[in-house]
Amino acid sequence: MEWNSFKKIIFPRGFAVAIDDLGWNEGSNLSKGTPPGPHRAGVKRIFDLNDYKHVVAVGKAVGARIQSLFILSEMDRENVLAKYPTTTYQRSRWNNAPRVSNKEFVIMDYVKQQAAFMEFGFHGTGHEYWADDGIQRRAEWYNLIDRKPWPEHELRNHIQGFIEIMAQYDITSAKGHSFPESFVPCAYSYYWNPNGDYSLGKLLSEVGVKYANTDFAQIPELCPPSETNGGGFDHGTHVINRMNYGNLWYELQSLPKVLIDMQSTDMVESHWVNWLAPDDFVQADVTQQWVQYYKRFQREEDRYIAKNTEQLHSQWLYRRHTRVQEVTEGTVEIDNTAMPDDAYARDILGNMVLKIKLQKDQHVSSATVNGELMPAYFEDEGFGFLYLPPLEQQQYTLRYSLGTSSQPVHVFNDGTYNIYSLRKEQNQISIVLKMYGQQVVKIKCPKPDNVISLEPGLSVLSIGYEGDMLHVTLEASDMQGKRGEIRIAYATLQP
Repeated sequence: MEWNSFKKIIFPRGFAVAIDDLGWNEGSNLSKGTPPGPHRAGVKRIFDLNDYKHVVAVGKAVGARIQSLFILSEMDRENVLAKYPTTTYQRSRWNNAPRVSNKEFVIMDYVKQQAAFMEFGFHGTGHEYWADDGIQRRAEWYNLIDRKPWPEHELRNHIQGFIEIMAQYDITSAKGHSFPESFVPCAYSYYWNPNGDYSLGKLLSEVGVKYANTDFAQIPELCPPSETNGGGFDHGTHVINRMNYGNLWYELQSLPKVLIDMQSTDMVESHWVNWLAPDDFVQADVTQQWVQYYKRFQREEDRYIAKNTEQLHSQWLYRRHTRVQEVTEGTVEIDNTAMPDDAYARDILGNMVLKIKLQKDQHVSSATVNGELMPAYFEDEGFGFLYLPPLEQQQYTLRYSLGTSSQPVHVFNDGTYNIYSLRKEQNQISIVLKMYGQQVVKIKCPKPDNVISLEPGLSVLSIGYEGDMLHVTLEASDMQGKRGEIRIAYATLQP
């Protein structure tokens, strides 16, 4: 049940877009061939580095780490998928040599470098499933034709194939990278079986996936959550519903066509070619259309742009299980005692987000949660956004005030990272966060003597001080993000 009782404080729904089908080298649909191949992207096109840059450009413009779901079969440089015949239409004779060159190294290096704005997500190996008879069946993760699951060992092979292709581009634990945390099943082929011994969620959790989204309406025989914006846990993986709002999977430069206030799911479906123009000379217009689409949600009173996938799923959980009530102006009671244990078992739950309408030259001047500093704050489109810490199964009191000056110490989070805690002591400020890629963290605080990271995989690249803001450039070694603590140190005691 959703609770949203407030006077000034708003408890908004998150908004994010998932992009399916990045990773193809060629776009033409091969499903009518002999043997029938994958549907691919449904356009005659050779994809290149620029097609990834267009997605990143939107993420940078709107402050979002966009969930980008990859198919990796055509990135296979070593033909490893021949070992797993059900992953491709050529089965054990798989030969991808004509499709690969140094171009793929450049693309995957770029994806790693842009982890702040492009999330490398798990979609599939070959998108479909090819059994011994060579017939292509929809789809890779569940048999939508016969309405039954594929053999468990075969799906483990598909996951293993994805892992081995990742390794060809140095995306391995030995190189400091984790398996993707986000997943979308190809063609909605999700095997939902949270109470059984075998489900897709079980396999996903085992390799590190935390978050998934799909259209539950495509698998009614499995009795998934029935609410339009529904969801639940499947063996540790949090799965939420998503919908398509009129932009077909093969349509170039195609945005959702349903009015924003009628889009009932927090996660919105899209496909790679929806973000691309037919030619470069009109691409800037298409990119700007997506930027404006995102910003419209930020301007909506009861919506906001989720900075990343963890934040989207966290807000979904809070709105489902948490009561927020502004009992008097500036005092908000939060009851999180009904949050399910599954939200904590695999570090699923992150920040809660609240927002408040600001007048001209107005800011949130103070904000505490149970007496502790608010971890992060942000202003955009006439609203102030409060990023609360990850909440335990207990009650909290948020106290805030509005004024002409901002909080004396706070993180102004205009990036895509997560701030979990901010603590001020007499000679230091401690910040616990999760960084994605390389970003500048802006902290309003006195000028320090030093800034250090306590996490080896979280590097401090530079430190600057402008006005009353400390700028710390951090870089995470893991493309899936790195959690750690930074300390801002002072030689003398601070008031």
